[in-house]
Amino acid sequence: MAYSIDYFKKLALLSIKFIDNLPVQLTPQPLEYTLTKLSAAIDESRAEQILSFRGLEQLISRSKKSICTPGLNTIGMLTDRFTILIIREWCIRNKTKNKEKADILFRTQTMEIIKAMEEASVGYSSLNSKITKIKASATAECWEEAFFGLLSTNLLLWESQEVLYIKDIQSLPSEEIRDYIKWFSYGNILRNEYIEACENMYWNKFNNSK
Repeated sequence: MAYSIDYFKKLALLSIKFIDNLPVQLTPQPLEYTLTKLSAAIDESRAEQILSFRGLEQLISRSKKSICTPGLNTIGMLTDRFTILIIREWCIRNKTKNKEKADILFRTQTMEIIKAMEEASVGYSSLNSKITKIKASATAECWEEAFFGLLSTNLLLWESQEVLYIKDIQSLPSEEIRDYIKWFSYGNILRNEYIEACENMYWNKFNNSK
């Protein structure tokens, strides 16, 4: 058994609805806002959102198994790209109010990733790991929890980076810049751990599907 295209399309829609219900601001916010209020809202909705993802299990259907070597197209790496495209679509639709561009993004880039995910085979997501002393706290007991963790981490990274794209970084206080560096270092390690968790948990669920 493998996940169908319909499964991933529904997963994308549920993810969009999840972001809709979060206090994501339409203008860039300070790092403190992202790591306190937005992060707290994500944590509060964690259990309910993972349960809603698990409700899509009935969409699992048979599909032929890929015989291609995955290379960088492991489920973990593809899921990372998938969550980033979901976030980007939401921002285009809500922050720039460009529905047409958001729809095109889903029909082209997101659907391309979905098709790649449907055809993926087991790979080695650890190639994305970094040598570091930083300890992250990525925990997941199932595929849906790993997906939620990766989606949430990428959303926090996306929102915190927006300020740097708009502000003149040289005008920021040195302490604030250090806070950004500290968060990005931790956040990217957390992201990598969730990429690996998505890889492992996906195939654990895949191999145990009946």
